[in-house]
Amino acid sequence: MTLTDDLTLAQLILSRYVLIICSILGIIGCFLNFIIFCKKKLRKSSCSVYFQATSIFNLLVILIAITPVIVGSYLPKDPASYLSAYCKARAYTTHAFLMMSRSSVALSCIDRFALCSSHAYIRRLNHRGIAIILVVITIIIWLLIPIHVMVYTDVQSSGKCGTSGSYQIFYSFYAIIVTSIPLLIMIIFSVWAVRNIRRSRARVAATDEHVNGNENSRRKMKKEDIQLMIIVISEAIVYLLSTIWYPIYTAYTTITANVSKTSDRVAIENFIRYLVLSFLIFLNSCSIFYVHLLASKTLRQECKQLIFYLFKHNQINVELQTNSSARPGHRQRAPALYIHPPTNIFSSNKQ
Repeated sequence: MTLTDDLTLAQLILSRYVLIICSILGIIGCFLNFIIFCKKKLRKSSCSVYFQATSIFNLLVILIAITPVIVGSYLPKDPASYLSAYCKARAYTTHAFLMMSRSSVALSCIDRFALCSSHAYIRRLNHRGIAIILVVITIIIWLLIPIHVMVYTDVQSSGKCGTSGSYQIFYSFYAIIVTSIPLLIMIIFSVWAVRNIRRSRARVAATDEHVNGNENSRRKMKKEDIQLMIIVISEAIVYLLSTIWYPIYTAYTTITANVSKTSDRVAIENFIRYLVLSFLIFLNSCSIFYVHLLASKTLRQECKQLIFYLFKHNQINVELQTNSSARPGHRQRAPALYIHPPTNIFSSNKQ
């Protein structure tokens, strides 16, 4: 087998098996994330709005962007390589929903910063109504800004769905900017949030008259700081690893557009193009819930309660159906199931 055949086989394996597993796990994660933050206690928080929105956007990315890649791996030829309208629509929707998801995560970092700010006018941003408005604005912005992608992206002479000419140069700079801004926002505002938490805890510790309470406050502060930093770093690392290659590849293709290339080099570039545009860039959408799950003990407890409730509720229904079948005409009442109310891991300053 030649290098081209090997890379083609590797691409098929990634699309047909690895990507479909990631999609299934991602869909489950999006639903669980959405349900958890729709709980009575959590849904009052402004931060829950951003996590609900992120779950919806990630689900749309999986269904609209990842599913065509999986289906295309079973077809003789990708429809995006010969259908102009499909090529344009796919490029536009993929870019729009990816940016909506990234922007929602960035807004949640700003929300955490506002929550622990010492300035009242900044804390006003930590409100559920404002969060809903910002999410709506985010949707409108990312439905309008990427219109140029739909206009200038088309099927190229090489049989690929992409860009060419001067627009390719413009798009390389555009991609670098729009992928870097959310990452910078995540890092900057999360670091500021941790700094504000430490200052707040320090003020509480300084005014505490009880030594034991003072020590417990410091221990609690340290634990919360570490947990928040793990979540922030995890989000930033996953986003960085899954997205940074996109602007780099775009810049590379622009620079080497007129360079003569061997067949092996073309095969390698095509495989890298697949990894960047159709694999790595989607990992953030599929894994964000599991990243939070690994980083947050409280979120793990919420997830356990939800799974326990669903399992127990299903078990009770099965038992009732069995008893009803064994005793026709007899109606049995389901026992009440009490689940301890979840703790509010992202409390809002204003309810």
